Amino acid sequence: MNWRIIPVALLLLLPFLTNGAGDAPLDRATLHGLKAVNIVIDQLDPALEELGVTADALETHLLARLAAAQIPVDRTAAEFIGFRITSVRGNRGPFALSLTIGLYQPVLLSRDHEVRTATQTWEVESILMADPKQVPAASFETADQLADRFAAAYKLANPE
Repeated sequence: MNWRIIPVALLLLLPFLTNGAGDAPLDRATLHGLKAVNIVIDQLDPALEELGVTADALETHLLARLAAAQIPVDRTAAEFIGFRITSVRGNRGPFALSLTIGLYQPVLLSRDHEVRTATQTWEVESILMADPKQVPAASFETADQLADRFAAAYKLANPE
């Protein structure tokens, strides 16, 4: 058996094992009344950065897509779009990538209003495999698609 396939299989099963935010009508409803968003890019795997997939480049893509959709970005907003890429690769061969975009909003516990945190209220993700030379193009194209899905959900929740 090829043991290198196990991490890839686990990565591909991850979405089915988690129960978090999604893009269902209730999740989209949490976008209603949102005035602006901030952007946070999670720390990237150094192997991805070596290939040219950097936080700055991803942020540039997200900003362009949000601007095209006329969604305001405010660097001081408490609500933020979190963007994450999880990658797995054996010694050789393609990368398995999971790209996730989610909206995080401040919440406080109903039992203790002193406890404040941020939680994800909306999320979509995409999983792909790409050869190392294709990782940058595939990552940026998928980031654009995920940003467009956020924009569509935002527009549905906030019709003009």
